[in-house]
Amino acid sequence: MPQPAQQLLRYTVLTVLTVFAALIMWQVSRRNVVTGGPQGRQQIESVSELAQSRPIVATESFRPQTSEITATFSGKIHPWETYRLAFEVAGRIKAIGTSQEDKPLDDGDRVTTGQTLARLDDRTFKARTSEAIASLEEATTDMNRIRELRDRNPRAVTEAEVQEQLTELAMARAQQEIALKNLEDAVLTSPVDSVISRRMVNVGESVQANQTAFELVENDNMLLVVDVPESQIYDLQSRAREVAQNDRDQTGDSEDRVFRAHVVLEGHNRFGRQRPAIEGEIYHIAQVADPRTGLFEVEIRISNEDHSLRAGMVATAQIVTDRIEAYKIPETAVIFRGREAYVFTVENETRPLKAMFWDAGMADVQKAHRVLLSRWVDQGSHILVPADECTFDQIVVRGQQRIANGQLVRVIEQESGNRQQAPANPTRFSESGTHPPGAAQRKIKL
Repeated sequence: MPQPAQQLLRYTVLTVLTVFAALIMWQVSRRNVVTGGPQGRQQIESVSELAQSRPIVATESFRPQTSEITATFSGKIHPWETYRLAFEVAGRIKAIGTSQEDKPLDDGDRVTTGQTLARLDDRTFKARTSEAIASLEEATTDMNRIRELRDRNPRAVTEAEVQEQLTELAMARAQQEIALKNLEDAVLTSPVDSVISRRMVNVGESVQANQTAFELVENDNMLLVVDVPESQIYDLQSRAREVAQNDRDQTGDSEDRVFRAHVVLEGHNRFGRQRPAIEGEIYHIAQVADPRTGLFEVEIRISNEDHSLRAGMVATAQIVTDRIEAYKIPETAVIFRGREAYVFTVENETRPLKAMFWDAGMADVQKAHRVLLSRWVDQGSHILVPADECTFDQIVVRGQQRIANGQLVRVIEQESGNRQQAPANPTRFSESGTHPPGAAQRKIKL
């Protein structure tokens, strides 16, 4: 083909392509004008929204569960009871009781009820007892002789002589009882099963009457004493009344009939791990505040069957002030903005997929939905949202800071089930998220 013909053919093909492209552009612009109303704009927006990149988020599935609202306080462990024992009579220590290892009792040894702790030199007390017995026998004999004389001859003994002899007999009996008691008091015994915290006497030492010789502590159960401010004592008293009522009526489950507290020792084991929590029970709430501190003492009973707890240990108590059906959401999943607190959930939708002006079918997408929390309880590592507040399914736990309400997202990870997290910090309450986490303590009544 000659060169002019080739150039003509090339120009012709280019002209045809240009006209065809112009027709396509005219057709597209015509469709946009026809669909220029709200529906048309929605289709155009759908095309651009589906085509653009979506933020990546991670979600978890949450279900309501019975959750504990706790208030955290610290305090020291005290023995259940403390006994200071002393001889009621003066004397010299003759012997100290022996332990199970057949050694003299000392600090830290366990003793049982009635076990001998120490004994005084009782020779003087035995002699006085024998003297009192002899005096009683003599007074009894004299009384019997006077009665025989009076029976034979009423005028042989006057009434004054009879009364005098009766008095001597009564005094002899009293002296015998005193002597026997002093002899018994020469032996010091333990009133309960306990542990010797201090032994303050030694063999050969002289002691005065009522001078403390042993100090015992009863430690099968221990008491954790914490100080509660006035602002929170009302919640504890309300819970105490509720538990007592449930126990009387036998309503609710077993946990609703016990005023529970979870106690954690402040110390760590040799591997640097915190020791397991100990279940305790509120034993007593003070009716009057300490005049020096203005705080109310609350005693928590702790079982110490293995006798591992010692008085003076520092522990933290998470006192259960209420139990509710709630969603247990990680605090990191909650966004705090000014006076609001909210979370993002993910909803599945199906939208038409457009390519230019052709319908390419339907596409499954995930859309973020912001849920405002009007009632919630801050438990440190997690947030409790009452089950009657709203309904959750998939909650965004990562990436929520980069999304907006109604925005399409891409879920890369989904985990089922609630996280099990132990309460860490003092309870904070809010009705509208008035402060971000870590701020001053917040309270409302749910």
